[in-house]
This record gives sequence, structure tokens and C-alpha cells, in this order.
Amino acid sequence: MPKKILIIDDDPDVVLFLSTMLKDQGYGTVDARNGQEGIEKAKEELPDLILLDLMMPQKSGISLLSDLKKDADLQEIPVIMVTGVSGETGIDLESFFQRSSTAGENDGVMRPQGFIEKPVDPEKLLRLVKKALE
Repeated sequence: MPKKILIIDDDPDVVLFLSTMLKDQGYGTVDARNGQEGIEKAKEELPDLILLDLMMPQKSGISLLSDLKKDADLQEIPVIMVTGVSGETGIDLESFFQRSSTAGENDGVMRPQGFIEKPVDPEKLLRLVKKALE
């Protein structure tokens, strides 16, 4: 049975691109268009991996990542952030996630297994996916 990947992104073109690329590699995909739908689909589908956009309506990727890591049924699902926020805001995501994962008692709660910038480099994303699913 193929590994199931949940794609949570509000941009239908990104969802279509990622879904097509992953299906071509033999993965199964499910998608959600916002953070609220994303948490519901994660609970329904229990995917093997989640690709999560950072900036979305209704619930941001950071808020959703926090919810996932606090849920006993979902906290072990690896998450890869897929975002264009660095290009839009100049935020260094690696530094942001390192700071948030060392901020005290919730050590590591906010750290995804990986992240990739939009526009997505397919080879880099596939390497991250394979590594996260090991």
C-alpha cells in the first residue's frame, strides 16, 4: 500500500503540482485547502506525512503544526513546511524553527521535520519526503 501524504495549502495550483509529482512517484495524496480542513483531514486520514503551507486562511501553518504536535494521535506524523514566506518577508525559516524549538519546556514541539521554499524544487522535495518517511 502506498504511503499517504496530506497536502495542506490554500493555493490550488500548488496542491495540483505537489499531488501530481507525488502520485508520479507512487505516493497516495489527500489535500486540504486551509488549516481547519487540514486538521480535520489529518484526524480522518492519519497520513504518513504532511506537507504544510505556512501562510493560510483560518489557521496558519504554525498554529496547525502546534495543534498537530499536541495531539497524541497526530504528533508522530512527520511534517514538511512548504512555503514562500522567506521570499515574501525575508524571514529565515531555519533560524525561526531553531529558536522556537529551544524556547523552553516545549522543546522541539514547533520544529517540522523539514521545510522547502516555493517555488518547489521537485528533486529536493522528494529527497525530504523520502527522508521523513524513513
